[in-house]
Amino acid sequence: MYSLSDATDDFFEINQTVEIINLEPEYFTQALETSQNYPVQSKQWQIYLQTLAFLAVNEWLEKREPTFSINQAEFLAWQSQYTYVNDTAFNVSIGNFKVCIIPVISISQEEVTVCEEVVVPRAMIDLPEFNSHLYIVIGIEEEIEIATIKGFLRYDELVEYKPELQPEIDWNYHLPLTWFHDDCNELLLYLQCLPATAITLPEIPSDRQNILATIQSELLNLLPQLHHCPLWQVLNWQQGVALLTTPDLLNWLYQSLQENTATSTKHLSDLLQILTQQAVNVRTWLNNQIDEVIQGLTWQVLAPPSPLLATTQTPEQELDNILTNIQSAYEINIPEIAGRAYRDIVLENRLRLYAVTWQLPQENQSWNLLLILKPVFSNQPTSTFTLRVSDQTSILAEEELQPSQHQEYIFTLIEGNYQDKFLVKIISSNGQTQTLPPLEFSLK
Repeated sequence: MYSLSDATDDFFEINQTVEIINLEPEYFTQALETSQNYPVQSKQWQIYLQTLAFLAVNEWLEKREPTFSINQAEFLAWQSQYTYVNDTAFNVSIGNFKVCIIPVISISQEEVTVCEEVVVPRAMIDLPEFNSHLYIVIGIEEEIEIATIKGFLRYDELVEYKPELQPEIDWNYHLPLTWFHDDCNELLLYLQCLPATAITLPEIPSDRQNILATIQSELLNLLPQLHHCPLWQVLNWQQGVALLTTPDLLNWLYQSLQENTATSTKHLSDLLQILTQQAVNVRTWLNNQIDEVIQGLTWQVLAPPSPLLATTQTPEQELDNILTNIQSAYEINIPEIAGRAYRDIVLENRLRLYAVTWQLPQENQSWNLLLILKPVFSNQPTSTFTLRVSDQTSILAEEELQPSQHQEYIFTLIEGNYQDKFLVKIISSNGQTQTLPPLEFSLK
């Protein structure tokens, strides 16, 4: 509901274009619950303001243009991924527009100065991944339970002002509120009638992955420090850009705030390699082929099972025997058309790693990867070996091979979708490590 009451006159200089949005009691309850669920206490106030601003804009749209709304799932996804690193604003979609919502605390008229400013994260202005067609400032007056649309700015207008801006040490820009249009009807007209393509946004650079690869060792040491310090105190801007423009790293950071530090740091090492290394497309193994990109990486593709193989045990026959045992003992159905490959590894002693992969029914949009690690018994190993498998989100498996305990092999079965990449590491008990290029099942 929109009104101009006597109470609000004490706080705002009302003109014909200002609309006031009443914040319902349930909005404050929802904002409080959302903020209290955030794992970092120092960011809970910003989560609270963001939620109130989100609800206020949604109500304004519902009353003025019911065909538009902000998807709550999109908003919550933004909060979980970006609030820890960009807490003074958030991006959402309204129709075909990318919109940056900037919540601010409104203050009484007596305290307002001519130089009132709006704090906007540097990333929202400098990085194409975060640029928006429209930047909207939402004033929150908690005491009298109202919100106002204090102003909006188009991206093309922001570009014209940008030479006047200098980023602060904390990676924020301070924009004068006088740069923003204060006519809500004009904003509504843009949303209703202006095609989003009329406001051109810059293209995302294509070299993000290459830059990440050059500084991954730096990030491995620095990112765990972000549990206790803001970005700008730990990273330089180039390192910050690498983090901010890599969603998988941002997901790692958010998850690591809630997990064991040693485990999350171990996964970070794997994740950086997944993000920067060329992956092996195991789909080519289904046709008994080697991915041309990785021919020199010593994966040996095996032929499908055949009764005509020689009596001397070959890798094909050894794998057949192991698969027969696994299928019988664990009721795993492995199709005959599965792709099969192996590679020999020297890590204190000789080991052999088998990989078997197959596509699941089309409706599942997924695939299986079976990894088997065994010693080569010509030289009985005495060390213990760990087979570790990670994807972009976590460490999926850590299996231990103890040849001295007469273990013939260990295995792990992983299911993934077509966006997943799996990094395989073999680690000896004395710390030696063999890391394989990531494995993916690409339909391209």
